[in-house]
Amino acid sequence: MTHIAVERNRRRLMNCHLATLRSLMPPSFVQRGDQASIVGGAIEFVKELEQHLLSLRAQKWLQASVSVSSRSDDNDKCSAPALHDGFFTSSQYMGYSQSQEEDATAVDVEATLVQGHVNLKVAAQRRRGQLVRAMAAMEELRLSILHLNITTLEPPSTLYYINLKMEEECKLETADEVATAVHQIFSYINTC
Repeated sequence: MTHIAVERNRRRLMNCHLATLRSLMPPSFVQRGDQASIVGGAIEFVKELEQHLLSLRAQKWLQASVSVSSRSDDNDKCSAPALHDGFFTSSQYMGYSQSQEEDATAVDVEATLVQGHVNLKVAAQRRRGQLVRAMAAMEELRLSILHLNITTLEPPSTLYYINLKMEEECKLETADEVATAVHQIFSYINTC
């Protein structure tokens, strides 16, 4: 009897949490009321919110850099905020932001890995065909692109936020290996 009561309470609590989660999301994210749909919709909603946050951070950075450049004169050495402010948490590679955007081959990369899903952040100088070539190279490594957000800034800088899924044939196993591979991809593309 105790086991039945514990299980009943667990299900009641789970249903309560799912109902709360569903009420926090716009209806377009949950088409059906089953548990898998609610959790799946919540994941998509959080990803969209994360993309919106990155976009707002990029706008804030752009406004701050315009504000700093309008206030500075020839004698003032005041600089714009760093490109990676608020975008990177703990990058595996930092070169682009530290090079003051002079080095066209430098790339900043951060990768986090959770259960076969990779959240990838890349900052680099904008180049023609860069994204298409990088996507093709990542797919050759058996990294399927699930979601992509691109933010372009001035000077010609680009921030990429990419959600990837590691396929079974993928030979990369850690976030550092993914970051190294992506850093090499973007560095090679930028030298061509």
